[in-house]
Amino acid sequence: MTLLFAYLGALFCMALWSARKGTDRAAYFVNSRSSSAATVALSIVASCVGGSATMGMAGLAWQVGTPAFWWLGSGVLGLLVLSLLLARKVRESGAMTMPEMLTAYLGAPSRPLASVIIVVAWMAILAAQFSAMAAIIAPLTGLGQTASLLLGAAALMAYTLAGGQAAVMKSDVWQFAIVLLALVIALALTIQGGGGQALAAVRLEAVNADFPVSKLRYYLCILGGSYVVCPMLFGRMLSARDSGAAVKGGLMAVAGLAVTAAIIVALGIACRALVPVGTPPEQVLSAALLAHLPSWASTIILLGIFSAVVSSADSCLMTAASVCSNDILQQPGVSACRLCMAVLGVAGLLLALPGKGILALLLMANDIYVCGVVPPVFVGMLLHKKRSFHPWGIALAMAGGGGCGLVAALTDTSGWSFAGLAFSFAGSLLAARREPAARPAGA
Repeated sequence: MTLLFAYLGALFCMALWSARKGTDRAAYFVNSRSSSAATVALSIVASCVGGSATMGMAGLAWQVGTPAFWWLGSGVLGLLVLSLLLARKVRESGAMTMPEMLTAYLGAPSRPLASVIIVVAWMAILAAQFSAMAAIIAPLTGLGQTASLLLGAAALMAYTLAGGQAAVMKSDVWQFAIVLLALVIALALTIQGGGGQALAAVRLEAVNADFPVSKLRYYLCILGGSYVVCPMLFGRMLSARDSGAAVKGGLMAVAGLAVTAAIIVALGIACRALVPVGTPPEQVLSAALLAHLPSWASTIILLGIFSAVVSSADSCLMTAASVCSNDILQQPGVSACRLCMAVLGVAGLLLALPGKGILALLLMANDIYVCGVVPPVFVGMLLHKKRSFHPWGIALAMAGGGGCGLVAALTDTSGWSFAGLAFSFAGSLLAARREPAARPAGA
């Protein structure tokens, strides 16, 4: 418990240090646009490797084997597309948030509509991260699930509210170092404890009976799509010192995310030798650590996994609050962003209290966001200056796609997700109009 509180105290001190000279809008929203390529890359990987990629992804690997790689592997492919095709345009926009860019790309109605979808989706993602934090805090402190949830949410909100994006990106660098060290230690000790046989016996495969092609298709389109057009990742690109740093940072993050995904999958498979059948997938890592590894190692590894969750949760909270204040309320100041952060943090906490599974919450959010927002924004950015867009046509594409995504989440029917993608993509193309040729001077 002492180690955990020391960790949380260090986070808060870092946030206060980031705000020591007075927090202006640029520092709070985009780290004063001063981030190097390495900082952008480390922050992206740290933000992506959260509750889903530790507790959730390891549990999925324990269940289905190597195809679990696609949980982050689809993100690797999506991030590659973002880095090669969109990163330069994102940084050169000079915006504070992703929706702020949409007025120029897609027309005025798209900005508030996309903003509402983003805030709703990211609240669900934040709730998932809160649940993952509680799963780590409970064994570290001996507190119950609800008390752990309240403690984690309060600490995260306090430190993010104090320092904003500057504090988030500074903490991401050393948090990812802790995460990577913890994962390597966990994998080494799990192999030594008998997990090596489980790893040796597993087949390298992209799909199998437990993870069929239909699920791979869903992961590539829905999860991968959430990386191609992502307000959280756009925020990292916008914080880069220039467009070159944005592109290079994205490509470096592709490599880092792929390596981290491989380590987590190997760890989950190795846990097959240590965790009994019937264990809930989200508890596989904690069950293996607490029951089979030395107490000193369990504490360090749980703290590392906690770092992974925090580095993702603070980014989710910062993204939702900045979009809410800058794009929905049209109040782009620091005070308004902090107020939004407090309100959205409480909303995410309430959503997490029923105890929904991490993967279920994340997939629900991704359905709504990816189906409604990703295709129109991707099409709009690619065709910028080549086509103009009928603004209400784009708004209809977003609303229809997001509605299909919501139905998919409520009915657990992936067909609605693909229908939503098709609707919003086709609607975006139908809303495109050829740019009129420039008139000659004097005409």
